[in-house]
Amino acid sequence: MAPIGGAEYSGRVRRFLAFVALTAAVTSGCETHVRRGSTLYGDGRYVEAAEVFEQTEYRLTGYTPRERAEYGLYRGMTLLVLGDLASARRWLTYAYEVERVAPGSLRIDRRALLDRGWFELGQRQRAELESAPSGDGTALAHRQPVPPPSPPAEPAPERERTLVPR
Repeated sequence: MAPIGGAEYSGRVRRFLAFVALTAAVTSGCETHVRRGSTLYGDGRYVEAAEVFEQTEYRLTGYTPRERAEYGLYRGMTLLVLGDLASARRWLTYAYEVERVAPGSLRIDRRALLDRGWFELGQRQRAELESAPSGDGTALAHRQPVPPPSPPAEPAPERERTLVPR
């Protein structure tokens, strides 16, 4: 065994410290962007959060299921606050899908936030549909469905049923 101040000992210490530093960089590197975006969301800086998420989307494939679920959750919630309901739906659905494939990916408090966000999304989409203009001059996408014709007031007289056309 080499003395504490020996070259072999200091070489092992340096290798160990390099390993620890590399491990910390790798494990926190992916999480940093999710954490940064979620912090911006929590601070009410939604436009900046949306930018962080948009610029780091390409990293999703390298994230753990927990990081992917949180990314989808906070990106969806950010877009919901900003009023982009279609994109919010996409990312909240993504978070639900990650949670379905890897149960427990989201902590209980974050799963509750996802459920609240989904509920709010549904409320806002319903309100948007109800407030959409109707009438003949509107775009096809905003037209209300035409209700089916009402049934006749009096039933038609019964005819004898036959397979032969009359």
